Amino acid sequence: MKKLLTACITGLISCMGFPIWAADTQVPIDNLVQVVSENSATAFTVSWQNDTARKDYTVQYRQPGSTNVQSAYVTAPKRPPAYDPQNPPTNTYGAYIKKLKPDTSYEYRIRADGTATAWIPFKTTPEQLARYKVLVFGDSQSVDYSVWGQTAQTAWKKSPDAAFFIMMGDITDNGQAWYQWKSWYENANVLTSHIPIAPVLGNHEAYSLHWKFAEPYTYKALFSVPYGGPRDQNRLAYSFDYGDVHYVSLNTDYEEIHENHPNMMENEAQWLDRDLAKATQNKKRIIVLMHRPPWDSPYHGVLDINGKTFMPIFDKYNVPLVFTAHEHCYARTSPVKNNRTAAAGTIYITTGRSGTETWDASVRKRFDEVYYNPMDMPMYLTLLVEPKDFVVTAYKTDGTVIDMTRIKTTT
Repeated sequence: MKKLLTACITGLISCMGFPIWAADTQVPIDNLVQVVSENSATAFTVSWQNDTARKDYTVQYRQPGSTNVQSAYVTAPKRPPAYDPQNPPTNTYGAYIKKLKPDTSYEYRIRADGTATAWIPFKTTPEQLARYKVLVFGDSQSVDYSVWGQTAQTAWKKSPDAAFFIMMGDITDNGQAWYQWKSWYENANVLTSHIPIAPVLGNHEAYSLHWKFAEPYTYKALFSVPYGGPRDQNRLAYSFDYGDVHYVSLNTDYEEIHENHPNMMENEAQWLDRDLAKATQNKKRIIVLMHRPPWDSPYHGVLDINGKTFMPIFDKYNVPLVFTAHEHCYARTSPVKNNRTAAAGTIYITTGRSGTETWDASVRKRFDEVYYNPMDMPMYLTLLVEPKDFVVTAYKTDGTVIDMTRIKTTT
């Protein structure tokens, strides 16, 4: 996809719900995308791409009409290796704007080579925002990404009030296939033109073109997620605050990348414990995002290494909701604690598939209250954050409601 702000192009760009007409400029920008920031009340992150490794990009920001113009931190260009010479990847840039005022309108522009984009508006959220909607998509990997695009379009048409969207991993079928990422971006445009993305690392992001396990360099280059993750796992796991909810995106790719990261589970567990302790101290509600579920897959009732590592920490901090993916089914468990059903515990929701790929080996788990395998059509979820509850609704793309549940939360 090319969202180019170039000469003779006047394109409608929407940021944080603010549509504007971009002025004609010469600034070379592809795939202008918002990414969730470390704190939606005080920070803002934007990312873009360009084929050349230019180093003259600057990002300025201000309150509308103010003469107090400040500059953001802009990363050096990140280009993953060219695994396929016929489809070389591009460079990705990220701009991190911090120390903003909560619930305040701002605007930013991107400058390069003496020219600039139009001022693009955005707004920070209130610190304790407790009511908003999120779109959640399971595995979008596809043989035809227009199907994923149709899922995205349907979800956005039904929920144009969504604050951001979550991709639960296996975003593409092969993490080194740049042509797939390009097609994914083209079809994600209906979402990325309007709201930020919160990506989750999937196992297919860690495959080579020869279907061997590989470091997910392309995924890491593409998504300018918040810093401060586990040791030796920059951009593979991260966390962020949106209003009064703290989200954690975990790295569950032990099978694929542990040889390159031999201490990954220990490091991630220590980081997760500290992260959730701080979130609890700050009276944040917690939602965890993990591509692989905590049980073995295909399911035989045994905890895998992710479950053995992370579930005790979820229990320790009374995490109310964990979204998972990987199995291409929709499932909602009873509350689970100590790996058994409990009156109060964590509800695990598997998020189905938003692309073409189905999986007929998926089975119902012993904890599942609701189970559905979307072999007939893709699906998506909405997460409605309310002051005391999380409301999760699962939809087929034809509008049929698969499930709706209300999860009580505490702070």
